Amino acid sequence: MADVDVGLPDGRTMLALLPLALVVLGLVAYSLVRLACAPSAPYLPKWLWAAIMLVSMPWGAIAYLLLARGDVPAPPVAAATPVAPPEESRPPPVAAPVVAAAPDPATAVAVSTRGLTRDYGGGAGLFDVNLAVPRGAVYGLVGPNGAGKSTLLSILTGLRRADSGSVRLDVPATALAVCPDVPEFDPWLTAFEVVDFARSYVAPGRGPDAVRRALADAGLAEVAGRRVGGFSRGMTQRLGLAVALVGDPRVLLLDEPTSALDPAGRAEMLDLVAGMRGRRTVIFSSHILADVQRVADVVGVLRAGRLLFQGPTRSLVEEHLDPRWLLRLTGPVDEVVAKLRGRSWVRRVDVLDGARIRVEADTVRHGEYGIPEVVASCRAGLVSCEPVAADLESAFLALTGPGGQEARR
Repeated sequence: MADVDVGLPDGRTMLALLPLALVVLGLVAYSLVRLACAPSAPYLPKWLWAAIMLVSMPWGAIAYLLLARGDVPAPPVAAATPVAPPEESRPPPVAAPVVAAAPDPATAVAVSTRGLTRDYGGGAGLFDVNLAVPRGAVYGLVGPNGAGKSTLLSILTGLRRADSGSVRLDVPATALAVCPDVPEFDPWLTAFEVVDFARSYVAPGRGPDAVRRALADAGLAEVAGRRVGGFSRGMTQRLGLAVALVGDPRVLLLDEPTSALDPAGRAEMLDLVAGMRGRRTVIFSSHILADVQRVADVVGVLRAGRLLFQGPTRSLVEEHLDPRWLLRLTGPVDEVVAKLRGRSWVRRVDVLDGARIRVEADTVRHGEYGIPEVVASCRAGLVSCEPVAADLESAFLALTGPGGQEARR
C-alpha cells in the first residue's frame, strides 16, 4: 500500500483561508465584547457562554448572537411615589444656567431674567426679555415659530450665551434639568440602561429605584427592557422626560413635551406636568395652546423675540378679548344689526345666518344691559343670548396678530 502524505497545507492554501480565519476571529471577538457589555446572557451564565464561544468557533458565537437578538430583560419596574432626596444628594446639573444664585427665601420667583438679549441679526433672537417664573408654578411659554422660545430655554440651560442681560435661579445649578424637543439615544441600549446611565452621571448617590420611578412616571414601566432603537418618536420623548426626572430636579425645562404624542399620550403627559405643581417649577414651551391653557398657571407670550405678555393665563384671556355673545333672533334681524352697529359700546357685529348674530362689546356690563334693550326696541324676538367662551387661542391671536398690543415688560 502506498504511503499518503498528510502534511500541512501549502502556502497558497493557507493564504486563501486567511480571510475566512479573520472573519471567524472577528465574529468571536465581537460576540465576546457584546457578552461582556450585556447586563445578562440568555439561558446560561456569562462564563459558560464565553467558554462555548472559544471552544466551538464560530458556532458558539453564532448561537449567542441569535439568542441575544431580543430585548435584554431589565429589573421589574414598579410604580412608586417619588421620594425627594436630602439636599446634599441633589443631582448635578444637566445644563448650567447663565448666572446661578442661592435660594432667596424672601422672593417667590424661581427663575428670572433681566434685559436678556441675544441678537442673531435680521430681527431674529431675543430682545430685552424680563422673565419671572413663580416658584412651584407651571409656566407655559407660547409664541409663533421663530418667536425665540427655544433660544430662551437654551440660554436658561446654559447651552447658549446671551449678548447681554442675566439669568437668576433660586435653586442650585445641580437642581435643574432639561428635556429637549427631539431627544436622541444610542439605539442598542434599553430604556432602563439609558436612564440608569444618566443617573450614574447626574445622581450617582441614588440607586436603581430612582430609575424605576422615573420610567414609571414617564409611562415607560412596561417597556423598560426594550431597546430604544425601536421606539416611536413619542416613546423617545417620554424617555427624554424620564432621563430628566431621574435626578429629581427642582426646576424642569421642557421644550415642546407633547408635540410628538397622540391625544391619549398628550393627556397623560399633561397630567404628569400638572402633578408636579408645587413640588417642582416647570417651564414648558408649546405651540398647542389648549395644552397650555389646561395646565399652566402663568403664561408668557413671545413674538419676534419680545415678551408681549406675562401673567396668569386667565388674565391673558380676560384682558385681551372683548366679551362676546351669540344671539338667536326672530323678526327684523337686519334692523337689530344696524342699531347695534350704531352703539358706541359695540365693537363688532357679525351676521352668521338669517337668525343668528355674534356681538362683541367693550365691557360685560354694556353687553348684558345693552343687547336686550336694542332687541326690545326693534320688537324682535330673542330666542337665546349665550356668552361665547373665551380661550387662550383667541387671546393669543388677538395679542400676536396685526394690531396686537405693544410688548409688556
